[in-house]
Amino acid sequence: MHALVFWLGASLLWHVGGCSAASSSSAACGACSLLVTELEANIASVDSRKTIQIGSFRVDPHGNQGGLNKVPFARSEAHIYELLDNICAKSKEYTLVVHPTTGKSVYRRVDATKIDGDKSKPTLSKLESACSDLLDDHEEALVGFMKSEHKEPTREFCHQQLGVCSSVDVTPFPEMPDGSLPGEEQKDDEKDEL
Repeated sequence: MHALVFWLGASLLWHVGGCSAASSSSAACGACSLLVTELEANIASVDSRKTIQIGSFRVDPHGNQGGLNKVPFARSEAHIYELLDNICAKSKEYTLVVHPTTGKSVYRRVDATKIDGDKSKPTLSKLESACSDLLDDHEEALVGFMKSEHKEPTREFCHQQLGVCSSVDVTPFPEMPDGSLPGEEQKDDEKDEL
């Protein structure tokens, strides 16, 4: 009898633990999403006409510089590496929120959502640490990926290429016709009632 009660208790703990782990996105996934989101936002903010010269700066025997090419600055390797400096500190601008469609907790920029989330120091410290680790392990792959434009960059890099996110983790947040997210208008209405 005691063995049966123990087995049922252990089984219940295993199921509860499994459910809670499945309902929250990993810090590694959040870190990958942060990296791609921040890089894409910074790249988009650069004037598309801005270029940079890359290649050899050597002068040939005739006094001409050869081997130089102009490439768009925004997605240049030099610019992407520059953007990576201190990018993990951006974790302070993120929160762990419940996705309105999937019900899974995911990391999202505070200014990109009005949904209340977990902005506690341990949560954001975990995200920043995961960001640094991910960058250490995948910096070259990330830079190579960001050099070209992608339709769904977070899904393509974090889910398909690295596999640190599930397909549920990278589900886009739905927008309402007025541009808000589901649940936001309810939160605003609750404030009006108070």
